[in-house]
Amino acid sequence: MTLLVAGWVALDEIETPFAKVEQSLGGSATCAALAAAQFTDVRLLAAIGEDFPERERSKLEGRGIDLAGLRTVPGGTTSRWGARYHYDMNTRDTLYTHLGVNDGWQPVLPEGWEDSSAAFMAADDPATQRALMGALTAPRATMVDTIKLYIEAEEAGVREAMREASFASVNETEARQLTGVASIAKAARSLVEGGARAALVKLGEYGAVYASEDDYFVAPGYPLEEVVDPTGAGDSFAGAFLGYLDTVPEVTAAEIRRGIIYGSTVASFAVEGFGPNRLLELKRDEVEARYREFRTLTHIEEER
Repeated sequence: MTLLVAGWVALDEIETPFAKVEQSLGGSATCAALAAAQFTDVRLLAAIGEDFPERERSKLEGRGIDLAGLRTVPGGTTSRWGARYHYDMNTRDTLYTHLGVNDGWQPVLPEGWEDSSAAFMAADDPATQRALMGALTAPRATMVDTIKLYIEAEEAGVREAMREASFASVNETEARQLTGVASIAKAARSLVEGGARAALVKLGEYGAVYASEDDYFVAPGYPLEEVVDPTGAGDSFAGAFLGYLDTVPEVTAAEIRRGIIYGSTVASFAVEGFGPNRLLELKRDEVEARYREFRTLTHIEEER
């Protein structure tokens, strides 16, 4: 089983009330791939520029991630993103977004990658997401994510990509933007009524909401006492969720719920360091220990 992760590998400048980093490894595909690699083999499809530091690329090597799809664009510059977080760490100001090589780059699957058993399409042009999903022969599960930029520019395309994927992933702001509904519970259902097969609404430290035609599930966030940097938590959630589903014999409602808890578990590690730094050192036994603790924290005995 192999999970395809397509999206951005970038260099980030992140400032919180407590610290700041520059030229830090980042990007949606980076976080999703590292999270998914805790569970399954990963194929990373992304573009970088000639300015991408070799030391950052080397961090991705030897982690169960196939880098044959990490293409260096001649003469191109790596995507960059800068943000400043407020004291509550739930709100931020985007300082700049430099698209770099991702402005116009059209990803193509390396030969043999069309047999990927699952795929995560991180935020990107919806036409690109649809083309990549269409190039896969028989994926068991696919997920598309998006951001405000693409919703405003290509809302119809975003909705079409969501209809074609097994799961649509958005944060609470994006869910409200797409549905015009303030209630997250209602917004999740509205996304499904609008054509998404299943919707996952990410709520940051408060967990996630899942809705499909025949199921509804709410998972809390893992209670952390300290958050270093929430950047990439949502992509880490998605990567771990699909990475887990890629390992099960059948994608059932019960396994989807377990996948959501695994997603929240890995995302809770991601926010313990800047960018993907905590994911780079994360071990599977740490994931399993926190997953068991997570289940204990939310378990209720049946009444007798």
